[in-house]
Amino acid sequence: MKGKRSLGQNFFINNNLGEYIVEKVKTSNTKSVIEIGPGLGFFTQRLINVFENVTVIEKDSELANNLRLQFPNISVINEDFLNFDLNQIMEIPSTYFGSLPYNVSKPIVKKIVESKSFTNPAYFIIQKEVAEKYIYKKPYSTLSLTTHIYSNCKKILDISPDSFKPKPHVNSTLISFIPKEINIQNIPLLKDLITLSFRHPRKNLLNNLKGTKFQNGSQLYKTYRPSDLSLDQYIEILKYSL
Repeated sequence: MKGKRSLGQNFFINNNLGEYIVEKVKTSNTKSVIEIGPGLGFFTQRLINVFENVTVIEKDSELANNLRLQFPNISVINEDFLNFDLNQIMEIPSTYFGSLPYNVSKPIVKKIVESKSFTNPAYFIIQKEVAEKYIYKKPYSTLSLTTHIYSNCKKILDISPDSFKPKPHVNSTLISFIPKEINIQNIPLLKDLITLSFRHPRKNLLNNLKGTKFQNGSQLYKTYRPSDLSLDQYIEILKYSL
């Protein structure tokens, strides 16, 4: 079956690497896994050997029907993950996993790490360039800062286009998201502050926050660019602004 470009389908085909990836996912030490975008079932076939409960969420109706026939003992949900109510699968602690379509990987990751169901490590294969923006290190990005509120991200390995069919035009990365204990107040305001600070990434903080409710706090680091500041420093700015 050919991948549908409209759904960003690139099917994983590297058997040896697939086994290695599933072994990494297995280290989460949960009995249940939720696979997002299983496609033809390449990883599903391997996940059922190491997890007691496997749930897959597949947007493509044709693929979902094939998965039901191929794996009658798993739960197949034929729905767009971005529209799916995660409260339906919160009862059993689970590990999230998926080789995600490049064009929707960021909203999928955001939905998961910000949800109450995110209580165990999550592992995703995403575009390498995007994966690098999640890693919490200088120069910081909006993505790394806002995601670090909820999780610690770790790059596991890079994956070449040869591991997929059809071959994508970009490299991929397997990345993990480990949930953190959240002790931050005013998270919505903190995310607003970070977003406004990056309106013009090359300008300093004072210019970006001028005329906003965070203007007073920007005085703490007024000559810094937004990518220079850590999450703790943004929290400090927020406290000074309130």
